Amino acid sequence: MTQQIKFIQEEIFHREEGKYVEFKSVESQKPVNKIVDHAEEYIIGFLNASVEGDIYLGINDSGNIKGITLNRSQRDEIQKKITDKLMTIDPVIPPSFYGVNIYFVHDSEYKQIEDLCIVQIKVSQVEEDYLYKTSGGIHWLYETNGGSNYFKNASSCIKLNNQQIEKEIKYRHQKHLRKELKTINNQLLKYPNNIQLLIKKVEIAKFMNDIELIDETYKQLILLKPDSSKTRVAYASARKSIGDFEGALSVLNDALQVNKPNSDILKARGEILLISKRTDEALKCYQDALKFNPDDYTIMTQIGIAFRELGKYKESIIFFNYALLKSPSYRAAKYEKKKTYSKMFQGGIGINTIS
Repeated sequence: MTQQIKFIQEEIFHREEGKYVEFKSVESQKPVNKIVDHAEEYIIGFLNASVEGDIYLGINDSGNIKGITLNRSQRDEIQKKITDKLMTIDPVIPPSFYGVNIYFVHDSEYKQIEDLCIVQIKVSQVEEDYLYKTSGGIHWLYETNGGSNYFKNASSCIKLNNQQIEKEIKYRHQKHLRKELKTINNQLLKYPNNIQLLIKKVEIAKFMNDIELIDETYKQLILLKPDSSKTRVAYASARKSIGDFEGALSVLNDALQVNKPNSDILKARGEILLISKRTDEALKCYQDALKFNPDDYTIMTQIGIAFRELGKYKESIIFFNYALLKSPSYRAAKYEKKKTYSKMFQGGIGINTIS
């Protein structure tokens, strides 16, 4: 063990606790286990915060150098146990992400105090798309494996609750998307009319809920493919996905003016009108769409839903039956038909009134 820094007992350490520095006093009958537990928590906290930092064990919160009594065997054990502990995390935290140094503490006359030590753990700055967890693995947005997420923040290392975890993962996802967007924008400088790149860009804009970027990119796509009704339908779908129903309807209304009416445009318009509770208009759209594609059982199902919302249960069941004649295994039609019967019975309408 090479002594590089002089730690003088009861003196105040020259560094202050904060975002990049953490102090921990250790008063335990089993100091090795306590040190290993602190190491796991704070290494994970620094890694999750994506900052380079130092943990000093044996210094109290006031910066007062106290030291920890560790014999030679315990000093060796610390190095091994920290590595073993971090090997239980999925993914494993490699030793290159952190370093463990042990320093002897000296008295006021600069004489080394036997077995009194400071343990320093230096953590590298690493940017990951996920959050590390204690001994339980990674926390993805839709998966929980046990363990706890820690995050180094200012002068503390906080344990994240579920809401904080979701926000942090969303932030990391957004950060990842911004990097990907930057790459695509650089490629578009060379190939500004590359449709595949523009489609990738608009998908990122949808994930980011960036309405301005959605508008900008789809307008460019429409300029490149002015006769493509699919592009306008996709544009409307993107606006619908972020809750901008009026904007989506505006795009589809433009499509009806520029392109010849077709099943895709009318069906998309009907979906948004139905969501917007403009059921009469939605029904008319679906009926017009069915004229262009009379075998489309999905449109038949939507007509059945519209009739049900208008209280016309007989017509509703008829169209669900039409859909099931075209596709007997279509689950949506089965479900909506069952839902309609349930609503009818609640209203006191007998099944024998339906042909």
